[in-house]
Amino acid sequence: MMASEFWNQLCQIQVGAISRDHWNAVVSILIEKPQSVDKRAAGQVNAHENHHETLKIENNLSKLSSEYCTDERTDERRTLFQKLITRKPKKFCDWYRVVIQEAFSVVFIPVTSEAIEDTSTTVAYKISYLDKPDDYQENQHNLVLEVRPGLGVKQEHWLTSLLWTTIQKWLKDEIIGSASSLRLVDLEKYCSEYERLKNKYAGDLVANWSETSDPEKSVHEDIGIAAYLSCLWGEQKVSFVDLGCGNGLLVFLLNSEGHKGRGLDLRRRKIWSTFPEDIQACLLEQAIVPSLDTSFPGVQWILGNHSDELTPWIPVFACLSGASTQYWVLPCCPFTFTAKYQRKNGSVSVFRDYLDHVTQLGKIAGFQVDEDRMRIPSTKRICLVGTPDQTCQDYETRKKTVLDYVSSQMKNFVPREKVERVRNCTQIGSDIIQAIVKCVVKVCLETENLMQKDFQEDGGSNTSRTWNAGGELTLHTVITHLQADKSIDLSRLKSECGGLQTLLKNNHSIFHVEKGRVKLRVPSSAKPMYAAAKIKRRPCWFHENHPDGCLLQDADCTWIHT
Repeated sequence: MMASEFWNQLCQIQVGAISRDHWNAVVSILIEKPQSVDKRAAGQVNAHENHHETLKIENNLSKLSSEYCTDERTDERRTLFQKLITRKPKKFCDWYRVVIQEAFSVVFIPVTSEAIEDTSTTVAYKISYLDKPDDYQENQHNLVLEVRPGLGVKQEHWLTSLLWTTIQKWLKDEIIGSASSLRLVDLEKYCSEYERLKNKYAGDLVANWSETSDPEKSVHEDIGIAAYLSCLWGEQKVSFVDLGCGNGLLVFLLNSEGHKGRGLDLRRRKIWSTFPEDIQACLLEQAIVPSLDTSFPGVQWILGNHSDELTPWIPVFACLSGASTQYWVLPCCPFTFTAKYQRKNGSVSVFRDYLDHVTQLGKIAGFQVDEDRMRIPSTKRICLVGTPDQTCQDYETRKKTVLDYVSSQMKNFVPREKVERVRNCTQIGSDIIQAIVKCVVKVCLETENLMQKDFQEDGGSNTSRTWNAGGELTLHTVITHLQADKSIDLSRLKSECGGLQTLLKNNHSIFHVEKGRVKLRVPSSAKPMYAAAKIKRRPCWFHENHPDGCLLQDADCTWIHT
């Protein structure tokens, strides 16, 4: 039986002409970044040839290729054997797949799938772009998704609702390449270490969080960083200093795992007092005023986690601290040695230009600088790792070079005030906040988008409610309407971090803001996920202000109906 007779067509759609480069770019994402379409996966690695579970498959790759492929031109065929790393080890085991890529088709063959939770059997599937006219109709091209017999319900749902729609979108869009994440550490070890640290620390930290920041984001971000550094350092226990340590959580995690370090910040945080006494002793309330005399002798690593004004200084401190001192920095707000950073290269974003600037500073200080993308819940997740460049000049020459350079750039560094002014759009005045919220809601509701909710009255009769969810707007459109309203003084937003977008996100019970667009949030009866969450704290904004009231009844809404 021919290979083509084993395939059942699941989906087909007519598409425009697709270049070979564009097709390869889309397929490369599916192959190299399976986590983009499969939320079970954290990523993939090449299966180890000496692993006893994979030897049989390795020896039969050529047989699989001939069995699953119809193209006889083997010169354009590429066969890979991958191990997919699970994102949720408590729910799924790692699994394997064979990938066979040809000119305009790609086949994915699941080899093993040992889900702890019961799941449907997975079968091989193939995605093809047929660039030849069908039935001799000119300029007709088909995108086809085929599967082998035995397709399960869950896999069919995933293939048709997620994979198929995602591929169509990617083929229409321009694919802009981005660097892979976790390039400097082993993916399997990172996933294992992250899961271990999360299980060990996250529950207690979230439950006992005493800061105003989101506990879920803060805790999992620093656990991700701690797991990354642990993998970067390997089995070695290192000494470190964390400059601008903030809540001190990273210092707590690393010291608890056997490393030896301290954290410095100009302002003590409430959460410090909840850490064990030996950890509290490592957290110092101290302003760091950079100078050419600032160094940390005997420290193996200098860390900068969103260290802002100190970020450009960290390569300098590392150079002045010792010949073998290394650094890790996660840049955020862009600064030079003495002021806000001004973009030099207009062809790239401000942040990309700033990353290049900090990288160059590391090279001037005699470091080999590697860039990596971390997997943390933050918009700024690109880190820089500096290790002394062994091909560079001797240490004394390195020191002289960096001292001369900094002297030519430095004037007077002014540290932040100990008590910082809040600039997150919460202190600009309730009058301006309410005016902006009402204006944005009004503009959204100009578009009619009716929803219907069925519910049961107290007497047992069934009824329904119609509710206008409004339209979705770009932030540019919102600003245009706000500027047209002369009663709203937008100048009060200019000194705030994040501006209008931050103000709208602060009112997350009213708005949903994502990727530069805003719409009304549909009232939901879902309770917050963390255990200590409080509900029924404040009046329901929709109940009091929306023309249709709240979509939900009082018993179902997590806010108060008065």
